[in-house]
Amino acid sequence: MFPVFEQVAEMNRAYMANVLKSVDAAVAYGTKASAFGVKAANEFAASTTADLHALAAVKAPQDLVPLRAKQMEEKAEWASSTSRQAIDMMSAAQTQAMAFAETQAAEAAKAFVANLDKLAKNAPQNVPGAEYAMSALKASVETSMAAFETVAKATKEGVEFAGNQVKASAKPAAGKRK
Repeated sequence: MFPVFEQVAEMNRAYMANVLKSVDAAVAYGTKASAFGVKAANEFAASTTADLHALAAVKAPQDLVPLRAKQMEEKAEWASSTSRQAIDMMSAAQTQAMAFAETQAAEAAKAFVANLDKLAKNAPQNVPGAEYAMSALKASVETSMAAFETVAKATKEGVEFAGNQVKASAKPAAGKRK
């Protein structure tokens, strides 16, 4: 087999390994999010059932208003707590995904440049302009990766800022209820 084909096949194997890692991470997050959703739905159903039993047990109409007020406050606290947990879970997943993507992009760039070097060494000799074409390709890849790193950094800062704003806006709302 030709060395160039072997190198391309190795690049494809590495790419597929990275794809499978990202699919595994997505499945793990999906499983965690589904379990969280089922748990939240079960808690809500149990709470609603308890509320209905308490309403059915009311003997005097004047006891109904304070009971409903208490139930509504409990539901609001539960909703606030559950939403904070969901935001924390999404934030953690997003942080993990960004770290994974950054790592994969850096590894892919290094591997791509290394493979370009290997391909250049195995390329047919005495082809006019082949050496210049390979150096131009390498330079464009390195420039693209630098631009990607800049965009990734700006995106990460924007995501962190948005996450901090969401968390900051949730804190005063929780404090006002108490």
